[in-house]
Amino acid sequence: MKYALRISYIGRNYCGWQRQKAEGQRTDLPPSIQETVEAALSKMANHPVTVVGSGRTDAGVNALGQVVHFRLPTERFTTDVLRRGLNSLLPRDIRIMEAMKVPEEFHAQRSATQKQYSYYFLQGPSDLPQWRDVSWWIHRRLDEKAMQEAVSFLVGEHDFRVFQASGGNPGKSTVRTLIEAEVVRLPMPAFPGQDLDEAGYSMIRVRLVGTGFLKQMVRGIAGTLLQIGEKHRKPSDMADLLRTGDRHAVGPTAPAKGLTLERVWYKPDPYANSNQVGNHFPHSEEVPGHHSRRSGPEDR
Repeated sequence: MKYALRISYIGRNYCGWQRQKAEGQRTDLPPSIQETVEAALSKMANHPVTVVGSGRTDAGVNALGQVVHFRLPTERFTTDVLRRGLNSLLPRDIRIMEAMKVPEEFHAQRSATQKQYSYYFLQGPSDLPQWRDVSWWIHRRLDEKAMQEAVSFLVGEHDFRVFQASGGNPGKSTVRTLIEAEVVRLPMPAFPGQDLDEAGYSMIRVRLVGTGFLKQMVRGIAGTLLQIGEKHRKPSDMADLLRTGDRHAVGPTAPAKGLTLERVWYKPDPYANSNQVGNHFPHSEEVPGHHSRRSGPEDR
């Protein structure tokens, strides 16, 4: 029987999604999300279980919509028991949001048609510990309109190699398609009744929806947008980076903690509309002119 899970996690204490060490090697590394989930599943099933994720997230990156699949030999557990049982075994910074049975042809990575990442900049007079693990605090007020103008140059099919981390994706295509890109300033979420908005706090959200992402691509874009938001660069510099491919002209790689994998789309989507985060976005088959591509091994 094949199952899928939707997983939420805070990446601070992990070396990323992917298992990094073989048994008996590199004991100095922190655990990965993958091996932590596999250990809980294996304990619950009483035999080794391997999970396949929709893509890799780097060390420190968070998720609200990571999707994985795995097989169990029998229908021993209901999906509700599976979810509750795993959450009782997992550390509190990893939660199973949803478990469900999926068709045999479903593949968490290869069946994905598009993904949504958001990068969050906390704005305000001081850092806030409640948001420290999921955002990058920038005291200077950023110009979100200039940042929005800049990301508009990224929409469409482009070669994004300029934003890829060095050593990533050797010999593979670096062409990707961004379907949506927006930068918005949001009032502080949660904590109703507090005066965070009046005190000058807000959150800038950089939301990117694409068919796939290169290693540290979103963080490279976010670091460049920071310079544009600080008025050190022009919005048109983003288009110039795509045109010239000058890696040295890219802004600093933004810290991993501000990045969250929020949603993965599938066709057909076993989660239907249940894995939406924030505003409604159409399924990939509803996006005019969009032709889905299967995620490659370096897609994040």
